[in-house]
Amino acid sequence: MSEEEPYWLAHNATEQQRLTKQHHVWTKAIGYLLHPSIASALPEDARIADIGTGTGIWMTEMAKISPSTYQFDGYDISDAQFPPKDALASNISLNFGDFKKPIPQELQGKYDLINIRLIVISMGVGVWESTLRNVLTLLKPAGAIQWIEGDFFAARGFRGSSSTSSAGHYLTKGQLKLNGTLKGRFGYNFPDFTPMFIEAGLQKVEEDVISTDRLPEQRSDFTEIGIGAVFSGLKNLASTKIEGYWTEDEVKVNREKAIEDMESGAYLRWDLHVTIGFTFPEAAAGTT
Repeated sequence: MSEEEPYWLAHNATEQQRLTKQHHVWTKAIGYLLHPSIASALPEDARIADIGTGTGIWMTEMAKISPSTYQFDGYDISDAQFPPKDALASNISLNFGDFKKPIPQELQGKYDLINIRLIVISMGVGVWESTLRNVLTLLKPAGAIQWIEGDFFAARGFRGSSSTSSAGHYLTKGQLKLNGTLKGRFGYNFPDFTPMFIEAGLQKVEEDVISTDRLPEQRSDFTEIGIGAVFSGLKNLASTKIEGYWTEDEVKVNREKAIEDMESGAYLRWDLHVTIGFTFPEAAAGTT
């Protein structure tokens, strides 16, 4: 995978709205913004880095329920989704940062917590491990990391409980097409988080896995979010006009069919993974 590979979702108001809804739906399904094992271990003046911050929504929501002495610094490879600075709390900052590359010296050993969410669309074989090694240099000794991702390789459409429901085949078809296209383009894959964290030298590693259909009332919300992500990605990939990719017309037709699946009562489901770990208290920053 090229380090310059672009982000294959949109950068516009519609995508911002989807990301905001996604945040709230995912948080309700998971049951927390911050894993309880980390929340109880943070110091009173915690410094927190949010990687792939996007709109900064995770930091904004965390700041509402955290001590005012916490400092939140969001980093992203693009500022396209950043809200205006005056819309943020005084203890939140937004910054450019590419954490697939070595961390600047001035940021190393600076943070008590790293939060990473939903950067799967830009990841590939070997990139997960190298990114983890990079971001861990941000942490102080006894610092913590929380990484939240969706396993879209496990995603497919299912027939809903309604007698009118389709079997969800077009929901499955769109997801499989995006997965296959991204895998072929740059080795898109999903890691085994627990051994990856352990191999990186982290301790007290925990991994929660939550199915998106666990709460029946959220199935339609997850499906709407999934359709938005899948077909936005496929539309942008269509613009490359590479043989074997769907054309824009094919994306449009299959999106309409996927929406019909959803409206009939079928739903898209996948797994959410929340993995946490801590650096060793005696370790020097950046040596984990």
